[in-house]
Amino acid sequence: MTTNRPPRSRVLAALVTGAATTAYYASPDLIRSRTARGWVKGALAAAGVAAGIPDMRAMIAAQQEKRAAGDAPTGALRLDGTDLPDATGLDATDVVYRAVDENRTSDDGAPAPRDLRPALVGGLVVGSLALSTVGTVAFERWVFRRGERLLAEGRPLAHTRAALVLGALMTALTLIPQEDD
Repeated sequence: MTTNRPPRSRVLAALVTGAATTAYYASPDLIRSRTARGWVKGALAAAGVAAGIPDMRAMIAAQQEKRAAGDAPTGALRLDGTDLPDATGLDATDVVYRAVDENRTSDDGAPAPRDLRPALVGGLVVGSLALSTVGTVAFERWVFRRGERLLAEGRPLAHTRAALVLGALMTALTLIPQEDD
């Protein structure tokens, strides 16, 4: 019988991440100074990131091993049915650039938009980061305001209740098996 136990490094990372998340969101109950709370939250966020570094290094090493063994793509898109006699495939970008250059009707037109794809990918990355940042800030404000509302109603440890739930959720998310497991 085989078990799908996560590696010890992932269990440790999950525990540190869960504890840091719980402390992060419970800090308004423990630290009333906004400045001190900001410093503590920064340190807790750094601890959470540091806990994930060993898993990230292991993932990068596994990808490098796959690439060295020839199991992972190296960046060039290989087209089906376009193998050359020396058993290599064609780079799809060469075909596209050649087609764009050959289909021009005159030399007076603007050059081919070769940098359109990097600009599109860059725009998507910047847009995703902006949306993620706005969503994170909105969520954290909502959690804080909810805790303050519960505190005003007289409930003890109002922020800690949500912190325990979020800490458990982050622990569980960190323990989700990855494809290398």
